[in-house]
Amino acid sequence: MLDVFFISMGEKGSEANWQRLLSFAPHAKRVDNVKGIYNVHKACAQLSTTKNFYVVDADAWVLDGFKFHWEPDAKTLHWNIPETECVLVWPSCNPVNGLEYGYGGIKMFPRGPFLENKPWDIDLSTTIGRATISKEKVSCETRFNATPESAWIGAFRECAKLASLSMIKSRIRRATALKNTELDKLAAHINSHADWDNESRATYRKVKTMLASDTYDKQIDVYSYWEEIEECSRKRLHWAVVGSQAHNGQYSILGAQAGSNFGLQYSDDLSMLDKINDWDWLKEEFKNVNV
Repeated sequence: MLDVFFISMGEKGSEANWQRLLSFAPHAKRVDNVKGIYNVHKACAQLSTTKNFYVVDADAWVLDGFKFHWEPDAKTLHWNIPETECVLVWPSCNPVNGLEYGYGGIKMFPRGPFLENKPWDIDLSTTIGRATISKEKVSCETRFNATPESAWIGAFRECAKLASLSMIKSRIRRATALKNTELDKLAAHINSHADWDNESRATYRKVKTMLASDTYDKQIDVYSYWEEIEECSRKRLHWAVVGSQAHNGQYSILGAQAGSNFGLQYSDDLSMLDKINDWDWLKEEFKNVNV
């Protein structure tokens, strides 16, 4: 059975959510008060005794019927990547606007990327693994709206990601980097063959460059993601207008609207966009909110 971790920073309602988790996974471990999204997940990886591990957020109320028995299979491939090297995300139910998708859901991570200090950007769950897989079963209710502040911050962060298309652009950056690495290796390989004549060099370079283009160019073209872009827009609009009557729903809507504006403004400025992962900055921004 894989390790299960509950991560918390003292959020309101987290104790009840923790006790709820223990009824589903008595072997679960709790990691408290580790600052930083990457740092807390790395702490889980360092504590884990299994190569893959589940992570349950402090605001997640596990739903009846969800089980922590499922394990990834290295022989199962997603885009030629072993399932054990992917991040898997089970959807959550949003109590404010009713959306059901990966936001706030239970996740499974591979240990390796954290132990290797693999780089990531903006959204940990979509950039730390070699691929991200969405599962079908709804895992929890994400009670991000426990307080006005948590409702605003949760909505702000999610809609900034949706508006900036950060998940899609991260895949484009990854594919671009892989293509450039392959082309650099190609150039080095050609240069190592001093005995080749110019025609042989040109022919070899042309064939290998075409193969690299066939592999990566579709992944690099933003128009390949048109359906996902539309889905991001649909979700962002839903966040921004639905749920005013829910508990702290007005704060969620205001956060969604502010996050959308922020994401659109800084969609290509990774240093600014990364502020959505800085809780001190987010808390300061919330102080300017008026309802």
